[in-house]
Amino acid sequence: MSGSGKTVFQVIQILSHGVAVIAEIKEGDSGFGRIRETKEPRIVLGGIGSFWLVTGGKDEPKLVLEDLDEPRQATWPMVSSLTSPIRGNAIFDLPSTVEAFDSPGRRKVISFATVTRILAAYSPRDIRYDEVVVRLRECRLAVPSGEVMAIEVRSGEWLNTQFIRLSSGLYGLSPGADARSIFVTTMENRPETIRLPSGLLIFLSQPRWSFAEEKDLRPEHEVLASAERWLVRSKLALDGSPGDGGDIAEGLRHLVASSVDSEEKADLSAAIRLLAGRQSLLEVMPQMLSKDPAFQERLKQFELEEKDRLKAALQSRLETEIQSEQSRLAEIRSEIAEAETRLALAGQREVLLRGETEKHDETIRARIAEVAKQIHGEANARADGLREEISHLREMVSQMMIPAVAVADAPTKTEPEPVAVPEKLAPAAPVSVTHAGEDARKAIVSGLSTATGLSPAQITAILLRSTEDIPVLIGEQASGTAADIVAAIGGDDSALAFCDPSRISWQDLLRDETSDLAVAVAKARFHPDVLVPIAICGISNGPCEYWIPQFIESRRIGRLPRNLAIIASAGVDGMRVSVPDSILRFLVPVQVPDKAKPVRKLYAGPWPAELEFNRGRMGEAIDVLSQAGTLDGAALQRTAKILSRAPPGTAMADVGKVFLCHADWLKSISSDGQYDFKKQFKNIEG
Repeated sequence: MSGSGKTVFQVIQILSHGVAVIAEIKEGDSGFGRIRETKEPRIVLGGIGSFWLVTGGKDEPKLVLEDLDEPRQATWPMVSSLTSPIRGNAIFDLPSTVEAFDSPGRRKVISFATVTRILAAYSPRDIRYDEVVVRLRECRLAVPSGEVMAIEVRSGEWLNTQFIRLSSGLYGLSPGADARSIFVTTMENRPETIRLPSGLLIFLSQPRWSFAEEKDLRPEHEVLASAERWLVRSKLALDGSPGDGGDIAEGLRHLVASSVDSEEKADLSAAIRLLAGRQSLLEVMPQMLSKDPAFQERLKQFELEEKDRLKAALQSRLETEIQSEQSRLAEIRSEIAEAETRLALAGQREVLLRGETEKHDETIRARIAEVAKQIHGEANARADGLREEISHLREMVSQMMIPAVAVADAPTKTEPEPVAVPEKLAPAAPVSVTHAGEDARKAIVSGLSTATGLSPAQITAILLRSTEDIPVLIGEQASGTAADIVAAIGGDDSALAFCDPSRISWQDLLRDETSDLAVAVAKARFHPDVLVPIAICGISNGPCEYWIPQFIESRRIGRLPRNLAIIASAGVDGMRVSVPDSILRFLVPVQVPDKAKPVRKLYAGPWPAELEFNRGRMGEAIDVLSQAGTLDGAALQRTAKILSRAPPGTAMADVGKVFLCHADWLKSISSDGQYDFKKQFKNIEG
């Protein structure tokens, strides 16, 4: 036993009255130490051959004086040879077998504080590992113990599954297990053990097994024989199938040779794994030849000759290249001399041209001064004539004027205060512009849909709603998408404004010099036939409830032009302001996909402002919207008028679905308050 101080006993015999004869296990030639009797119930129930780790051993008084330290040998006869002649006399009353002499009390009795059953493993000593595998395959492996937990089948490789103990006490592979595919494992730690001469390995501490790996335990000659059989079958399969009318038996052999089952596949895989581990002869020969002095001498001589040959070849090639480069260098030098000559001629021509150019410049300047003087004189004469005519007209007007009579207490009409617009930014009169054609507008809508991820129906609905309500884009890419849509419709001069807590009213947004919002309002006023878009980003970054009603009502009563189209976006992070429910009914939220990307330049001219509904398409719009049953009455009429303004060629049903989604959103706001996009407008400050 190891020097750890642990004591292990093995049960070698079970006597009557629940007494077991146990022998102490020790390392050495014999493997056994002292022999004792014990009445420990668990040891008795463990049976013959079981191993026990004990502590607190205590000898007890024995029943008789005899003390046998050696167990009864297994070669003792079970029936005494003296029994028959002794039984001839009736005065002798002897037992019929020697086992009757093995009664409790013939050895020292011992008791223990604790007992723990431990298992053993089998590691062969007197046979090779290949023989162990053969005996396991033939179910005739004899193990000198009642039960083992593992069997060593290769050096350091153990079989802890796929084997059974037969009723005869021999061990073999489990039913269904095949030696070509056995799961083996190794010990990852170094447990404390006792190795017995019989090959048993007793674990005093628990071993830690690694994950099982599948291996082929068959001997090498058997695997090579299977590989040779596969070569024969491959050749037979390559010969081709027998023709029509051939031998049926030959066809059967060909079918067997050209097809495999699952076991044959495993056999072939095992052969491939074994052959893959073999080293090539071409790899071994250089290693063997490198140790031969004669071969080394010839190899050195060959290296010297090869070096000389390569050196001569390189010198010859180098001389050839040098001659080629020298001839090329001569050609380059001649070209440089020719180029220098041409450059000198070009310099002379440049001097001549510069002189002629200066003369022409002086002539042109003189003519320009003469023409300017002539035009100035004509302009002065024309201005003098105009002044005389104006003075003459003033005299005529002063003679024709009649004194005006003031009307007392005349009622005065108060005009609505116009929106403040810088005078220097407003054009003097409407200017005729070329509108983008129908095909160009379709192409722009298609390009916006491809880049932003929004459908063409959603883009069309946003443009139709931008002159009635305020479409609000929601998402991480909302601000950029709003700016791209406005730039595609209005061009580089489009207005772009950003909201913050300091901008409360519509006048605050107009006074923002960086947004050009006032210029857009002036442009919309002086060009009523053109759609003027504005992008207002981050409306939830400030208190938008102060300027949205002002804008909506001003546009409704005519204080702001109707062709002023607003496309807004909601903030996505930071300190945002919650939007009241009364303001949400003016908004048309649209979710922008996160995959939206920047839009290329699509501007093809201003879009015409089609603000009046199309009576011809009014009925179709009502039919599309009334099918869902969401809208009725005035809301249905108003939405149908907006939908009737959809451009020709647009799928009105798809645009109508977008309008119906907005109607459902408005209905959810007024009902229970649990509506979509709530986190973008409500409870967003924490």
